[in-house]
Amino acid sequence: MQIMSPNPHDDDPTHALDDFVRRMRPGAAPPAAAPDLTDLSGIQDRLHPERPAGNAKARGGKLRSGQTWDPGDVVDVPDVALPQMPPAPTRPPDVTLPQVDLTAEAALAALPPEIALPEVAVPAPPDAQALDDATRQASDDVNSQWGALDQANAEPAWQPNLQSLRLRRQVDPRLLATWQAGAWTGAVREVMQPTTEFVTTPTGTAVESYPPHRLLLLWSPQRIDQPQPGRWPQQVLLSAVPADQSAPALLALVPGAAPLWINPAAQDVDWALAAEIVLLHQPALRPFQTNGLRAFIESEREARFARLNNDYQPPVAQAGGAGAVCRRSPC
Repeated sequence: MQIMSPNPHDDDPTHALDDFVRRMRPGAAPPAAAPDLTDLSGIQDRLHPERPAGNAKARGGKLRSGQTWDPGDVVDVPDVALPQMPPAPTRPPDVTLPQVDLTAEAALAALPPEIALPEVAVPAPPDAQALDDATRQASDDVNSQWGALDQANAEPAWQPNLQSLRLRRQVDPRLLATWQAGAWTGAVREVMQPTTEFVTTPTGTAVESYPPHRLLLLWSPQRIDQPQPGRWPQQVLLSAVPADQSAPALLALVPGAAPLWINPAAQDVDWALAAEIVLLHQPALRPFQTNGLRAFIESEREARFARLNNDYQPPVAQAGGAGAVCRRSPC
């Protein structure tokens, strides 16, 4: 077993480049010792070796302040021992932090934020009875107003003395004062009083008022031997025209230039039948019109039953058979 002599060179790869330049230049002179900086003699020769020796003699000079100096005046300054700074501490300073309850902090962070909102006065819910009373009061007020207006329209308007002014009210020549052959027959009756209705508008619910409605009936010309109109009218119109405009409205329905006679005694007309005709064949009726017509038909049926019950009496028993039913007036 052969013992290897130790290698004078360290095989540690971390020292492979140590003193690389010196080993690559064998025989090179060792580095010169560091110059003594406290010795200022011959400093010119050491700083500028390329200059000739004759120029190395130091000479004096003159400062900006005007003071002249000589190389012999230069003295060495004694060494000044500077205080050494203590080394920085390698151990971090001791810091005492307050204890933190992480569970309580997490619970506090999970709570929702509290927002203080201003108090808002919430109005009381509407009272159904108060709303009905207000609606009924509004309907009564509107009905009274329309009734007063209708009464005012029915009364003759004030006119100045026609004799003094020699004026005459213009009347359509087609409107007859008495019936004559070849004339159309008309009849007018109010079937609905002024009413109100709740409607929905873009701004909310509003109360809409409507004037009285009338049925305008028209029969074609009758024969001279049959001046009374039949049960079934030729034309039926539900209109909201005022009472004084009923005749012009009927004249507008008469074809051509035929005359018109408005029957003043229209109690014998079957008004319930006329209302049923409008209710059945008029598709554009509003809800208040439909309800008004149905109420009018019901009242007409009740009035007819009351008339049948009051105007007629049972027959008086007679020998040989039953007698006839007679009106309460003498037969």
